[in-house]
Amino acid sequence: MAQDHDINRYYRGPIYRVLSGLFGVFLIAIGIYAIFFGVVGVLMRVSLGLLITLLGTDALWSALRSKQAWITRLGPFI
Repeated sequence: MAQDHDINRYYRGPIYRVLSGLFGVFLIAIGIYAIFFGVVGVLMRVSLGLLITLLGTDALWSALRSKQAWITRLGPFI
């Protein structure tokens, strides 16, 4: 019965953690690429690149800690 109320058990699975960590690394790489090689204005390029990098870093850190990442909470809003 206690397992029914454990929300984080989904995020503790090894496959979910590996895929989430890889997606975090991918987002970090995309964010860094956007900062240095974006074709829009400097302010937009840097701000969106930092936002993407932050979400990727959080996804990687959450995968290491077996917690829910911020990007999974944004899913219903998109």
